[in-house]
Amino acid sequence: MRRLVRLTLLVGLPVLLLPFFLPRKVSARRLPGAKSVARSTGSSVAARETQVQGLVDELKARLAIPDAVAVSIVAQNSLLVSVEREKDHDLGFTLRFESDFLDGLNEDQIEAVVAHELGHVWIFTHHPYLQTEELANEIALRVVSRESLDDVYEKVWAHAGPKGDLVYLPPAK
Repeated sequence: MRRLVRLTLLVGLPVLLLPFFLPRKVSARRLPGAKSVARSTGSSVAARETQVQGLVDELKARLAIPDAVAVSIVAQNSLLVSVEREKDHDLGFTLRFESDFLDGLNEDQIEAVVAHELGHVWIFTHHPYLQTEELANEIALRVVSRESLDDVYEKVWAHAGPKGDLVYLPPAK
């Protein structure tokens, strides 16, 4: 009986895990239903989306995230920046930036925000039940500096309301 269990684990487990290790086709495309402010403010928003999409694609590769993540710049986002899985999971995720908040960020801060949001995507695709801000920041710290994340939190607090503390960041080493 033990041999049968052992054989089942040795053969069955790799077969079950195989789909997680196979590469998936990833493409950066605008997802259906992702409404941007590009129509109302002209081509500058579309150009900005393309620029941020390039950064998303670069950081996705560095974090080994196989799912598609499309960028959308919107007029209002109560979270300022958010990432959400599309209802059709094959379409991946949409990263939505509030346009005014994005305009107030420098390149390092944009990179930190994108890294943090991709941290959520990484967690969701690897450990969907462990979703926390601290873990998203831990993943982000693989590709950006702690200082850039500190700066982003300062911008969020300045934009959204009362200042918080950095309990969501892993302790500095």
